[in-house]
Amino acid sequence: MSPLEKVNNTLCELISINSTSGKEKDIILWLENFFKRVGIQVKRQRVSKERYNLIHEGERDFLLSCHVDTVPPAGMKDAFKPKLKNGKLYGRGASDVKGPLASFLVAVEDYVKKHRSSRLPLSFALVVDEENNSALGSEISSEFFAGKVKGCLVLEPTYGQFCTAQMGSLEFSVTVKGGGAHASEFEKVPNPVRTLMEIITRLEMNLSRKVNILMIRGGRGIYAVPDTCTALLEIKIYQGEEWYEIFKKVRECTAAPQGKLKIEVELEDAENYIDFESEKEAEWLAKVYRESTGSEPSFGTMPSWTDGANYYRRGIKPVIYGESNLQISHTKEEHIEGESLQKMVNFFRELLERLK
Repeated sequence: MSPLEKVNNTLCELISINSTSGKEKDIILWLENFFKRVGIQVKRQRVSKERYNLIHEGERDFLLSCHVDTVPPAGMKDAFKPKLKNGKLYGRGASDVKGPLASFLVAVEDYVKKHRSSRLPLSFALVVDEENNSALGSEISSEFFAGKVKGCLVLEPTYGQFCTAQMGSLEFSVTVKGGGAHASEFEKVPNPVRTLMEIITRLEMNLSRKVNILMIRGGRGIYAVPDTCTALLEIKIYQGEEWYEIFKKVRECTAAPQGKLKIEVELEDAENYIDFESEKEAEWLAKVYRESTGSEPSFGTMPSWTDGANYYRRGIKPVIYGESNLQISHTKEEHIEGESLQKMVNFFRELLERLK
């Protein structure tokens, strides 16, 4: 069996397991059996009732972290039935982040066969709950590894970039409430849906940035002016900004007089821009990358939150990396290319050898 066939088969097995966040038990059991079969010692790390991480304490002060949960199918047909088409493997989690995980597993199995060792030259944490705002898995694993490791590679879809920082974000909900009316009399009453769209436009003008509309809901499908409209919104927080200062401006934009309408704003989640200060770690990983792939590495900033934030808070310097596509992650077109899987297998093989 070729290395590509091997990693494809491993990824197909991972995709076939529904590991939607909160339902990670089956994939953790599968991974536990995998490591038992190849001869690597792992420990369960309790996160909450019937939820736990898998950790391995290696021989060096370097950690690899990967979350095992995914978002729900969310419109992706047969999300847990992997499909190979034109060299691309489709399925929920293929890009975020089971593809990189499958590549790591294949490299680990090859390393064990070559060196006949039950311990790896790096530690790893396979964590749950990343796709929720709580991120309990990495919160617990980072506490455990604090003081034991210095650097950390966090697997995420980064288009192959080594990211040493991550963008901040502010997530909040806005609800506009009115009295409603028969639709034929719509000119006589304010419409909460229209008002909410005007608020979004005002936010973009005053904050000089786009507003991400994660969800918007209003109206009941009957011939009537809606009496309420709610939206879940997000804006990016850039380097040098404080999210609470931006949130003050959000409240100012939504506090303008709206006649008979009532407007409610609630904070959902917030995180400042984080510089992980991990340039040295990234440069070292870049050397591994050059040697293993023959390609020149690139560097960047991760545009979304990652478990790296929890490790950084514990004094562990993370680098975010994965040869997969962030843009199509969480969508019905989620997939990963075979070339990317093979490149990561080669990278992880070289990483293990360099750390040995």
